[in-house]
Amino acid sequence: MSQAVAKLGEEIIEEARTEAQRRLAKAEEEASKIIEAARAEASKLVEEAKAKAGEEVDLIERRRLSEARRAAALRILEEKNKLIAEAFRKAYSQLKNLKAETYNQSLVRLLEASVPSLASQEVQVWLNKHDLEKRNRLLKNVKLPEGVKLTVAEKPLEAVGGFVLTSPDGKIKLDQTFEARLQRAERLLRRELSKILFA
Repeated sequence: MSQAVAKLGEEIIEEARTEAQRRLAKAEEEASKIIEAARAEASKLVEEAKAKAGEEVDLIERRRLSEARRAAALRILEEKNKLIAEAFRKAYSQLKNLKAETYNQSLVRLLEASVPSLASQEVQVWLNKHDLEKRNRLLKNVKLPEGVKLTVAEKPLEAVGGFVLTSPDGKIKLDQTFEARLQRAERLLRRELSKILFA
């Protein structure tokens, strides 16, 4: 009987060993599948991270390029503004230093062209102190439209040159001083530059 018990014990042990090996093999297979799935997931995550990093790098590069272009455009605009300002400073200086004869002729032509734009029978002209002192000589050659009377304001105008025309009631005013004409030209030029740069 002890042999039968021993044999039975061996069969139970063998069965247990076989069952253990089967379970171990199944566990190893499941572990292998889990590891493979984890590797696949990790690989997928790595690829997604690489793609996202690549997109972020592209985005950063595009941003930097855009910022560099904007900075370059602003620098160009700044330089053009400096050049425009310098050109107008020189023009202003040249206007201040015009020869008397050239200045007088220009003033007369500008007056003749400007008076009709007020569409008034009476026009008052404002001159700077220097021109006010020589008004008779300046204005004697001005050819006015028929029926238009030009009077000179006694108060001197604060300007380097040019004049201001007003209607008798002062409601209509035309500023043709050097300063005003240069400012209008500068605004126009800057607007044109902006169109070119930001088109």
